[in-house]
Amino acid sequence: MNHKLIFTFILGITMLLSACNNSKVTSKEGKEMSDFEIVFESEYGGTGQEETKVIENQGEFAELWVQVTMQPAQSAPHIDFSKKIIIAKHFQSKNSGGTEYKIESVFQKGSTIEVHYSATGPEGMATMAITNPLMILSVDKVENPKVEFINHNGN
Repeated sequence: MNHKLIFTFILGITMLLSACNNSKVTSKEGKEMSDFEIVFESEYGGTGQEETKVIENQGEFAELWVQVTMQPAQSAPHIDFSKKIIIAKHFQSKNSGGTEYKIESVFQKGSTIEVHYSATGPEGMATMAITNPLMILSVDKVENPKVEFINHNGN
């Protein structure tokens, strides 16, 4: 067989394989929602179960506020629900304190809202306590939203 033909064939296969990437890539196509706000976060306000809840009115938000802060409903921040929605994200319980959750970016793709975040565990000594992390965000209103939280560091 011709060495030039074999070389061309191997080169073609190599280029094809290098063009394929088996790593998980999260697409950030869509509209970036840069006007998000963290309304509340705590290591002890959540349910301890992975759960995401969308809130679309002040009454329901006030109920959640009382539940997680133990403060009166009147102390809940006023949200303009004609323009915004609330996303309450309950994270899995941790067996130590000090994990920090940071929102990297928020994207809208049709009716899906992708919240890209990282979680950084404590360095060195940490409080030995069962924590139930919770984060409450305000984002631009999306009709019938589906919310996905995407962890970029696996913690």
